[in-house]
Amino acid sequence: MLFDGLEKKNNRYMVGYDLGEYESQISYCSLVNPAAETIPVVAGSEQYNIPTVLCKRMEVSQWFYGKEALRVADMKEGTLVTGLLEKACRGEMVEIEDREYDPVALLTLFVKRSFGLFSMQASLDKIEILVITVRDLDGPIVSVLEQVVAGLGLKTERIFFQSYKESFYYYMLHQPAELWTGEPVIFDMQKDKMTAYILECNKRTIPTVTFSCEADFSQFPIADENSMDQEFYEVAASVMYGREVSVVFLIGDGFKQDSMDVSLRFLCKGGRRTFKGNNLYSKGAAYGAVERLCPSKRGKEYVFLGVQKLKSNLGIQMIREGRESYKTLLDAGVNWYDAKAKCQFYLESGNKIYVAITPLTNIRATQQAGGKYPVIYEEITLEGLPERPKKTTRLELSASMTDVQTVQIEVEDLGFGEIVKPTHQVWKKTIILT
Repeated sequence: MLFDGLEKKNNRYMVGYDLGEYESQISYCSLVNPAAETIPVVAGSEQYNIPTVLCKRMEVSQWFYGKEALRVADMKEGTLVTGLLEKACRGEMVEIEDREYDPVALLTLFVKRSFGLFSMQASLDKIEILVITVRDLDGPIVSVLEQVVAGLGLKTERIFFQSYKESFYYYMLHQPAELWTGEPVIFDMQKDKMTAYILECNKRTIPTVTFSCEADFSQFPIADENSMDQEFYEVAASVMYGREVSVVFLIGDGFKQDSMDVSLRFLCKGGRRTFKGNNLYSKGAAYGAVERLCPSKRGKEYVFLGVQKLKSNLGIQMIREGRESYKTLLDAGVNWYDAKAKCQFYLESGNKIYVAITPLTNIRATQQAGGKYPVIYEEITLEGLPERPKKTTRLELSASMTDVQTVQIEVEDLGFGEIVKPTHQVWKKTIILT
């Protein structure tokens, strides 16, 4: 079973939060029900979108969020604040009634208020793990999200961030296998542009390496609905040309119109499945939470290597119980800003350590058939390390990343208890991944 070994008496929740530029959503899985469900803004409806806005009522300290914020603003009873995520990332103060408000505090307020919808399902202290998904992850957005999370007051420390591309990947992991016989595609039409995401798999490798390609189309949405069907058909045909597309997802308000006969006939051609919806990313975030808590069988067979992902495995060879073994430091597939490791070991002899780097990309053609990866060894020389008898030098190695291609290694001499005093000398090595 998916959650085998986890206690079900006190039901726990894996929550996915889609923090969108214009609209947000909350989906969840639970120990009792592992299928992702999305929380409606109106009980019993399929209205899942929470407008990502706040509104301050005039002359009083009263704030509204979502649809209620839009209603109060429409009645001219308050000041509407839009673009919360963008303002927070830019550090743009929000001025209302001659007073400035911190944009990160406002974004935190919106997220906190919207979590009130989840509290109608279960208490917030029942959240075992939370994944927040946004369109793109970069340094400024990660910094903002970390501040938002700190202000939520959630009891869990298992909080992660992922991009829409990664949420697409996790969503597909939990779909029937027949939908992933080829390349899945999303067409996401928002207010300012349309974006296409394509999942590509290299099934000749073990594990199967998955990437996501992206293409932006700024001409969409277009004002003329009469020509949109033909123009979208031409764009879809160009994106899917030469690809074996198994399933297509249409996301966003731009696909609500019914007059799309030409494009839909093309999308469904050759037995392709086509779905319309608007809660794929939040469900993908919830499934991402599931995989982090308890990886599924398929999740162990695939690894997603997005833009912010570490694309190599790093480790060291060591002797354990008389046998040579491999000690993992950093695993490919984790976000570079989450990639951290620390371990202690005894040096057999000499003053050198070798870090094994196994890239999961750019596999040599002669090795692809066997699903094998080339291994690169980075040497760390511990200059100035005192000469000692064998196995009497204890070292602590720390690994972290400063960006998606740069690994920082630090090694500290801890000596050997009372027998060999430590020098606490630290050696540093910067490794650039290619």
